[in-house]
Amino acid sequence: MGRLLLPALALAFLSGGPAQAADAPPNGPPGASSCTGCHAPMKVTDSVIPRIAGRKSADIVTAMREYRSDAWPSSVMGRIAKGFDDQQTEAIAAWFAVQPE
Repeated sequence: MGRLLLPALALAFLSGGPAQAADAPPNGPPGASSCTGCHAPMKVTDSVIPRIAGRKSADIVTAMREYRSDAWPSSVMGRIAKGFDDQQTEAIAAWFAVQPE
């Protein structure tokens, strides 16, 4: 491997990026099941709840932080988001980002 690739891989692993997500259990890291109860793992045509599989990790993290801070009003998501710290949220988001759309 090239000299530049190794630091990039190390950074991705340490930051909870896709390398860590790929090592997660098949059903995701702890807490991911809180998401799949509503956010269907497969495409559902008549659902108003968006799918999060395959979305960018950064977008999921941003949404969760906004729900956690009450920047986005919600009935359920704010309570769920407040149950995860940043590290847990990033691990869950990284796992969903590598799931098939």
